[in-house]
Amino acid sequence: MIGVKGGNDPVMILATKLHIPRSRTALITRCRLANRLEEGLDHALTLVTAPAGYGKTTLLSEWTKTVELPVAWLSLDQGDNDSNRFWTHAIAALKQACPDFDDQPVLRFSSGDASGLSFIAALINGLNRLTAPVVLIWDDFHLIEERMIVEGVSYFLEHLPSHIHLYIASRSMPELPLAKMRTWGRLNQLETEDLRFAAEEAVQFFASYQELQLSAQETAAVMERTEGWAAGMRLAALLLSKSAQRGSNIQRISGQQRDYADYFMEEILSQQPNPLQQFLLQTSILERMNSELCAAVTGMANSSLLLQELEQANLFLLPLDEQREWYRYHHLFGQFLRAQIRMRSPEQVHALHAAAGRWLEENGFAYEAMDHYLTGSLYEDALRLLKKLAPQMMRAHWSTLRSWFAAIPDSLLFGQPMLFMMKMASFFLSGEYEMAKRTLAWVKEKISENAASLPQQTAGMMHAGISVLEAFNAFFAKDFAASIRYSERYVQMHPDGDLFVGLGTDEEGYQPVWDIYAVAGGLNAAEHVLNEYLRVWSGTKNVFFVAHLHMNYARLLYERNQLHEAEQEFRKALELGKQHRHLNLTVMSSLWTARIYSAEGRWDEADRIIRAQAEQVDREQYPVITGRIRWFAALLERMRADGGDAAAAWLDHCGLRYEDEIPLSMMDEYDLFACLLAERGRTEQALQVIDRLLGLAEQTGRRHDKLRLLVHRSIILDKLEAEALSMDALDQALKLSQGEGYFRTFADEGRRLSDLLAKYVQLRQSRYLGSNSGISLAYVKRLLGAITPYNHGWTDAVQAYRSLTGQELNVVKLMSDGLSNKEIAARLGIAPSTLKTHINNLYSKLQVNNRLQAIQRAKQSNQI
Repeated sequence: MIGVKGGNDPVMILATKLHIPRSRTALITRCRLANRLEEGLDHALTLVTAPAGYGKTTLLSEWTKTVELPVAWLSLDQGDNDSNRFWTHAIAALKQACPDFDDQPVLRFSSGDASGLSFIAALINGLNRLTAPVVLIWDDFHLIEERMIVEGVSYFLEHLPSHIHLYIASRSMPELPLAKMRTWGRLNQLETEDLRFAAEEAVQFFASYQELQLSAQETAAVMERTEGWAAGMRLAALLLSKSAQRGSNIQRISGQQRDYADYFMEEILSQQPNPLQQFLLQTSILERMNSELCAAVTGMANSSLLLQELEQANLFLLPLDEQREWYRYHHLFGQFLRAQIRMRSPEQVHALHAAAGRWLEENGFAYEAMDHYLTGSLYEDALRLLKKLAPQMMRAHWSTLRSWFAAIPDSLLFGQPMLFMMKMASFFLSGEYEMAKRTLAWVKEKISENAASLPQQTAGMMHAGISVLEAFNAFFAKDFAASIRYSERYVQMHPDGDLFVGLGTDEEGYQPVWDIYAVAGGLNAAEHVLNEYLRVWSGTKNVFFVAHLHMNYARLLYERNQLHEAEQEFRKALELGKQHRHLNLTVMSSLWTARIYSAEGRWDEADRIIRAQAEQVDREQYPVITGRIRWFAALLERMRADGGDAAAAWLDHCGLRYEDEIPLSMMDEYDLFACLLAERGRTEQALQVIDRLLGLAEQTGRRHDKLRLLVHRSIILDKLEAEALSMDALDQALKLSQGEGYFRTFADEGRRLSDLLAKYVQLRQSRYLGSNSGISLAYVKRLLGAITPYNHGWTDAVQAYRSLTGQELNVVKLMSDGLSNKEIAARLGIAPSTLKTHINNLYSKLQVNNRLQAIQRAKQSNQI
């Protein structure tokens, strides 16, 4: 059943969910429906919707036998309302169907982006790289109620590659963009009326049961009574094959599910021997079962034989694997049996869930165990298991935690302060803000009501927990003033600051949500926020959050070219990473130190750091960190502009494509990708990537990313000789940077950008370029002079050109073309004496003594 088991993560890949259900029941080929499913290979989505018992799963399962394409099947259940679990299983199904599918670039985003869109974008890119068509089938989609998952599936469908075909079976119409897909001709739909058995299909169906020899009139009567309902017809076949009183039994047959429970199933159940009846009732509480689990729940040592007997008797038992070790009941049959046992032996249900939970927990199936404890109201067991699981689940499985916590009465959770705070955190982090606020208000009132009886330590823990949760909530809302205020209150009450340590980190990286430097606005606002956070949080035991603060502040200092101070901040993060054995912190701090050395021209030292990090990180164990090291090496080579091998190798092997969906978490990678594409001459493709990145930066309010991308857009447009557009992009970048102290974004581009800035200055001075953004030319000139340390004459050259007249500019340009004085005078239509005056004036302004020096000074400032 289980593909992956053990480890620190309680979420496991359940192989049974990826198995295409196969039935031993006598079946017919429903050609008209098979043809309708075949039509789905010309559409993005085929949606099969009908109530229970209409044969949706059977129809899709039988059709897959005829499809000569890879089929990735996923059977959904209530537990899949966790976004991480849902998409991880979808990926596992794909990997099983298409072994060549590279799932690693996708799985790296399983916890890195709270929205989940980075994960889905990477999945779409991975599907785009598959060369052959693939069929994805998601069964029982009606069980998915989590808003974030449904929104993610909508995004997935809107960007689905043309060779990927999604089939969804659901009892109800999902809230997906169906109208839009229908308009675009991307939707193929089968509904209840389509799935009803037609008269000729009914004849074939009953003819397939050899013990049944129904007359045409009897077949027609059954068809009329069942209304073509597949489950009703199958039950009719079972009932009529065991009864000589066909006429009266046919009259009892109905197409209504309420009658299905009242008449058919009870009669079938009553015909079984008592031990088998008990086995059916007691195992009905199980979503999936094997012989060992059944034995643990029922106490029947012969459970394996009973399962075989049920399958051979076609009593609505479906195998979940090829080995026929794991099974589940048909959904309608299971519903009926559960209703029966609740009615007959309600006191027994509690004990059955307890036995199932214990076996599942002992055998490593924590999710299923928790579901049984909660369904059986076994709250002590649930709380005990929650204490073990919750710390591991804080990184990526908030939706599941939220649903578990919601099933436990608040009165019980209130006695477990840490768990109660995790409940409130699960609401915040899964986007249930209103529920979070109501719960916060409830707990405040509860603390006030029980002030006299509540232990002081518990009350203090609760108050501190409320403050830190409100601090994080304000942080996510970008209300940094409120977040700092709540943080201060929290640390005053709980100086250790060690609640929720590790929130926002994972094994290979840290959540982009903590990137204050990127999301807090300009550098001035970010500096204020970071200083305040460091003032409050430094010295607490929430070391990973503090380390992120140091790294954020170091990046800000680097941008302002305060390189020594930036290095000191990175070293603080590095030390915390080493102390707490957090590989990502140590590697990223080291890589940024290498970037500082590169900015200082200490290339050998930077190279040594990069090589050392590459050698110490296990590529197989830490693919994300390994990828980041390679990206840094390529980035620093581009800064050096020496055409080294690392940048070329990265571009050739990064696996990115210009038409990709861009995950938010990979903005840096795609930015470098676009720059390197442009330098290889693929400027149109590079511009497409940059423009889409700019859209992402706008949507997410990432000012620093927008500035850098505008600079790169200006450089790429200049390569395309689109001067006006290039200057406009540069103008927008300068507007964002003026007054904020941005420096390295410009300086790290080297000659690429200084050339453009010089052109910008010239065009502004000559009035060929206006600026409505209020950019000071003095600011631009200071920036230009500061970013060209390799050319000391640059600033002087620009300053000199400020005072040249238009005619003097014409003269020096004609000099550079090699024209003699006589030729220049003739070209300009002026007297030789007038030309001589112009030459003397420009020599004076440029502080040169001859024609060659004048031409060199012009070349220094990129004027010719």
